[in-house]
Amino acid sequence: MTKEKTGRNDSCWCGSGKKYKHCHLDRENATPMTRADLEAHRKQIGAIAKCLAKNLDDAPCSPRIVSAHTISKSGSLKQIAEDGHVMGSKVTLSALIENSGRLTLSKVGINKASTFTGFCARHDKQLFAPLEDHPVILSDQQLFLLAYRSISRELFFKETNSRTADLMRQADRGMEEVLQFMVQQTASGFAAGVDLALKELNFIKTKMDEILKSSEFSKMHHFVVELSSIPSILVSSSTQPEFDFNGTRLQSFGRAESPMNHIIFNCISYDNAGCFVFSWIEEHNEICRKFIDTLACLEKFELANALVRFSYSYAENTWASPAWWRSRDELVKEDVSDRLQHGTPMSPHRPACLVTNGINFDALRVERAGYR
Repeated sequence: MTKEKTGRNDSCWCGSGKKYKHCHLDRENATPMTRADLEAHRKQIGAIAKCLAKNLDDAPCSPRIVSAHTISKSGSLKQIAEDGHVMGSKVTLSALIENSGRLTLSKVGINKASTFTGFCARHDKQLFAPLEDHPVILSDQQLFLLAYRSISRELFFKETNSRTADLMRQADRGMEEVLQFMVQQTASGFAAGVDLALKELNFIKTKMDEILKSSEFSKMHHFVVELSSIPSILVSSSTQPEFDFNGTRLQSFGRAESPMNHIIFNCISYDNAGCFVFSWIEEHNEICRKFIDTLACLEKFELANALVRFSYSYAENTWASPAWWRSRDELVKEDVSDRLQHGTPMSPHRPACLVTNGINFDALRVERAGYR
C-alpha cells in the first residue's frame, strides 16, 4: 500500500521528516521493540536533570541538580509514612506487566516518593526556604511556592514525554504496514497532545516566574481547605479541569486555538493538621472558579471525599499512609484502583468521575474552606 506510493528518496509517509529509505522502508522486517528497549528508555528519562529556575536571576546555578521533593519529606511524608514508606503508584513497565497493565498502589520509600530533578541545589534551597524553613501560616508567598513547585514538576515531566513520543514512533518495528499506520497515528496524536500541553504549561510557568521575581504573590488565586488532623493522603500536581464536581463539562482537549485552563493542587501536613490547596493564575480564573464553586458548596464530610476522588482520578503524584490503606475495605480499594486508571487511553475521564458516589474514604477531616 505505502510502498507503491512512496519513493525511496521521498519524505516518509509517517511525517518524521526523514527520507522513506531511512525511515519506514522495510520496517516490517526490522527487529521488534523489546522490553530491554523500553527499560533503557525509562532509565534514559530518569537520568534527565536540569534547573527550571536558571533564568530567574543573574547568578549561576550550582553544579549539583538535586532530587527535590514536591511534597516535603520531613514536613509531610514522614508524618504518614510507616517504616519509611508510603503507598503510591509505580508507573514503570515492570509494575504494569506484573499487574496486567493496571496501575495499583504499592509501598515506595519516602526518599523516592514525589521527587524530580528539576532544580539545582542553590535554587531549590533559596526558592523554597520560606516554605521549608519557616512555620506554615498559609501566607500568599507560601501558597504560591507550593503551586510553583507543582507546576515546575508538571512541566519537567511533560518535557520528558516528548521523548516518549519519539519512542512510540519506533514501536511499529517488525509490524505489517496496516499496523504501522495505526501505531504512527497513535504516536502523532500523543505528540500533538504533548506539544499543546507544553505550550500551556510554559505559559503558566512564565506568568508565575513574573510573580516570583516581583514578589507580587497575591496575584495568584487560591482555594484553601484547612484540615483538623494529619491527612491520610498527600498530593502535588496540576490538571486541566475538564468536568466539575457536578459532571458539567468546562472545557475540551485538543483545540490549539483554545488553550486549556489549568488548576494546581497540593495536600500537605503541618502542626498535626494540614491543608488541601487549589491554585491558579488570573488568566484561568473563570474556568477554575466555576470548577471550585461546585466543590465549595459541599458539606465538610462530602467535600473531604470529593478531594480524595479528585486526587486519585487526576494525579499519579498522590501518596497515602500505609496504615490508612491497610484499614480500607474492598469497596474503597476497588474505587481507588479504578481511579488510578483514569486519564489513560483505555479509561478516559468521564463526566461523572468526580460526582458523589457514596463511598467514604475517611482520609481527610475538613475544618474550614474558602477562597484566598
